[in-house]
Amino acid sequence: MPDDDPERDWEIAAELAVQWTEQECSEQDAAGVLVLNAFGSEQTIPSLGRFAARHICTTPRADRSRIGRGVGPVLVYAPDEKTLDFAMQLARGASIAVVESISFPLRGWAHEIGAVDLTRPDTEREAVSAELADAIDRLDFHKNNGFGDRFGKQQAERILRRLHDTGTLDRDTVVGALAARGASARALKNLTKLIDALVH
Repeated sequence: MPDDDPERDWEIAAELAVQWTEQECSEQDAAGVLVLNAFGSEQTIPSLGRFAARHICTTPRADRSRIGRGVGPVLVYAPDEKTLDFAMQLARGASIAVVESISFPLRGWAHEIGAVDLTRPDTEREAVSAELADAIDRLDFHKNNGFGDRFGKQQAERILRRLHDTGTLDRDTVVGALAARGASARALKNLTKLIDALVH
């Protein structure tokens, strides 16, 4: 769920995500999980605080063994690359709601997984061009080493340069789509750097 609208504050975005996740918990008869970048955020947003009091609250740095995977609906608040990756692992086989941060846009992630924007539930998603979709497929194929080794970096640069030259390079869509396909936080950060080097 986007939170880049200047007319909507963080509490409203969080409240919508909490309501949706609570409904999922009720329908699945399962406890929910709130995933944060760091503990403390839930104390500044009342709806998150109430959710954390009723369910599990965790961060990527917490002990994962006590939570497991696929435990129940997951709500992740303003994640960075690492936190989103962690939340998606926890949510395997379960529902996930994301309150997007301005610094890590998730338009591509939402499109890739078919997510519904809770602020605009009836809005249809824009189609991704065939060229961009093909590039995402090829980047996905080369993501195993996080675009950190020489070969992976060269392949990513070649794919991204072609998109840039044709005017179809969209960083948020590309990075978000790779996040949805399980790219590591390291891969997403390296990919972002490669894109930024091309467009600046």
